[in-house]
Amino acid sequence: MRVHGLLHRRAPLAADVAVVGSGLPALAAALELSRRGAKVTVLGAAPAEERPLGLGLALLGPGRPYARVARAIGRSGARLVWAAGCENHLRLRAIVGEARRDCGYAPRGSFLLARDRAEAAELAESEDLLRDDGFPGEFLDHYMLETRFDLSGFPGAYWAAEDAEIDGPLLLGALGEWARAAGIGFEPGPVRAVLAGPSDARVEVEEGVVRAGAVLVATDGPVGDLVPELRPLLRPAAPERLRAVPLEGAVLPAAVRTADGRIAWQGGEGWLQLAGVGASGDVSAEGLEDFATRIPVDRASLRRWNEPGEVSADGLPIVGRLPGRALAVACGFGALSPGLAFAAARWMADAVLTGSDPTPDPLRATRLAASV
Repeated sequence: MRVHGLLHRRAPLAADVAVVGSGLPALAAALELSRRGAKVTVLGAAPAEERPLGLGLALLGPGRPYARVARAIGRSGARLVWAAGCENHLRLRAIVGEARRDCGYAPRGSFLLARDRAEAAELAESEDLLRDDGFPGEFLDHYMLETRFDLSGFPGAYWAAEDAEIDGPLLLGALGEWARAAGIGFEPGPVRAVLAGPSDARVEVEEGVVRAGAVLVATDGPVGDLVPELRPLLRPAAPERLRAVPLEGAVLPAAVRTADGRIAWQGGEGWLQLAGVGASGDVSAEGLEDFATRIPVDRASLRRWNEPGEVSADGLPIVGRLPGRALAVACGFGALSPGLAFAAARWMADAVLTGSDPTPDPLRATRLAASV
């Protein structure tokens, strides 16, 4: 299936599959293809120049109460989404083990915080449904929550036992080194367009055209300009980020999301990073700072910045092969790509190398087309 392409003013480039994108999704996809014997070239940002976007949270679900997701996409669909997160964790753990480097992997779970009584009731209902479906966790009322942590004003929380965290910069660096050692090619620089037919594809870059048997567009950043047909299915992600220093002696949960799907944080020794994780407009920079006043942090330490990205209209990543084209995508992760990027790499590799797309139906790239 090897297809030879040509970059103007440089040596011919051969690629079975071109991976267009950046961050964990692109490197995970490139490594998955390479280990299956495909010749792979990654187009976009150079690994040495990248910094990971978002938070290093490897989550089973989309950051909303299980009962709410089950009502939106059906109980079986919700079960598939959480099971996909379980597969992702297995693959992430295997990758961390093979990398033989400390990537900050910590399987200590995460918390969904209720911001009002209705959300707390929804989390309590979700605990029963999750247990019935084989996903362990624990509901905490506000007394239990405030006994364990220096938090107040939250009427309840759900501890998702199987969630995990990683150190984004360490993992990205380890995957970049692994990819280079595996002979994966990198062509840094702007990508102008992705054009894919039924059996081959080409990517327009700054210095010419790269031809390949197939293209994977895998990124935790924006993708709508490269795959225009997905543009109606994507929304600008909330770009606001906030870093703060917890007050001395404060005991805080390391990984948290709010049950409305708008805010998440990841903490480490002496730091806490908060992020808007929904669509742009769900939370402003001022709203993120206001939320920070509800937790014990040093207000003088607050540092703000933006990380533009995209999320899907229904809040679930968009993954899989597009019909009739040698093109697969993994996008719409927002700030939480570690939760599905590694399982998505396997699904995309299957789709382009075998012709059979195993992406779960609730996450398929085609699922939203009928509603647009």
